[in-house]
Amino acid sequence: MSRQTDKPKGILKNKDTHTPTSAKQNAPDPREVAIKHAHIIHSRREIEDQISDSMIELSKYPVTRDLSYDASHPASADAESFKDLVRLYQPSDYDDLIEERNANGLCGYTLCPNPRSRVSGGGTFKLVNYGRKDFNIVPRQELEKWCCQKCAKRAMYVKVQLNETAAWERAGIASIRIELFEEEQAPAPSDADKLAKDLENMKIEAQQKTAQNARDLALERGDSTENGKKPQRSIKLTIREKPVTAPPAPSLDPDSQSHLVTEGYKTTFDPKSETVSQDRNTSEGETTPEQALEEK
Repeated sequence: MSRQTDKPKGILKNKDTHTPTSAKQNAPDPREVAIKHAHIIHSRREIEDQISDSMIELSKYPVTRDLSYDASHPASADAESFKDLVRLYQPSDYDDLIEERNANGLCGYTLCPNPRSRVSGGGTFKLVNYGRKDFNIVPRQELEKWCCQKCAKRAMYVKVQLNETAAWERAGIASIRIELFEEEQAPAPSDADKLAKDLENMKIEAQQKTAQNARDLALERGDSTENGKKPQRSIKLTIREKPVTAPPAPSLDPDSQSHLVTEGYKTTFDPKSETVSQDRNTSEGETTPEQALEEK
């Protein structure tokens, strides 16, 4: 007779193919999450496209070309437009703008109508102000970016005001302003006004950063409350105190040997070692206490 062998059973637990109804309700809709991420990416791309378009526009500045206007005193319309367009630039974007203007044969400073300078002779480096205190060795490519050193100062004055933070993180901050090197300044504010303005800017930036972090975290969890929708899930949190037992009270040592304990270790003495040491002393001619008593 042939025996029917039993089919071996697996030791792993079978996973439930059907998820509970409550889990389905609490799980975020993947389509909604994907749409929200797509909107975020689209808004960032729009800001980047605006920067690229403004770069092409600024590469042809200034719009108003008149003998009464120059780089030190540009037309007010051109200056305001330049400061408004460049406020969200990063330093790398500003470098690209300078290269774009140089490709058009213009000075790297946006509000300068003059062509860029051309250095005669060959070589990669040039001597600037030879024989003077401000003597320097400058790359030829750096010299040919500007029409003069004053325009280089004006351009660098704008560049140091730009921030490395991404443009979409600074798009909603209205307090970001760009100042020109030779712009006529209003009366200098007092120290109290400066401090109040700095604190206000710091508070606005902190609030915006906190709100953005909260929105991103809610989006990752699927708990976004945009469009008036309530959170799809809630988390119950129970705080329980951990039981604490008091340490045992110290007690007196009944054997009076606590002085032998060093960092938790109690020293012990081997009686055999004492006998061996006594035999060694006898062989060497030393008198033990027992021998001294016998001699007496």
